Amino acid sequence: MNYSPPVLINSVLGGMAVTVGLWLLLGDLSVATTVIIVVGGTIVLVRMSPTVAHVWAWSLFLLGLESLAWPFQMLGELSSLGPEPPLEDMQRIFTAVLFGLFSGVFWLTFAYGIYRRIQGKLVTNRDTVGGSVSKAKAKAMRKKNR
Repeated sequence: MNYSPPVLINSVLGGMAVTVGLWLLLGDLSVATTVIIVVGGTIVLVRMSPTVAHVWAWSLFLLGLESLAWPFQMLGELSSLGPEPPLEDMQRIFTAVLFGLFSGVFWLTFAYGIYRRIQGKLVTNRDTVGGSVSKAKAKAMRKKNR
């Protein structure tokens, strides 16, 4: 298949961003595992994404899921700390929950915004290809779709 260079470059960067998120979530990753995840993520992003916007919508979606997984991972570790965990561990868990939920919602919202922008362009392009549509009518259709 013939892929454009911007999509390939952004897929590599998106794969690296998702891998960094996994590294932060899981802790220690070996170099071989890191390379496999970057290459696998790049291949998946290239095949799923016809444009650069699609690459980043998928990358940010995965990053948001990773961010949301962090608080749940920390809450799972809470039971291993015993009936009365130390204050430092409770502060660490509170920070993970607070920032994990905040960053997860942020990245998922950002990905959804890119997705909506892509869909708006697809609707406008699809309507203008079939016949000439005025700018006012295209704007009204975009507003209606929101």
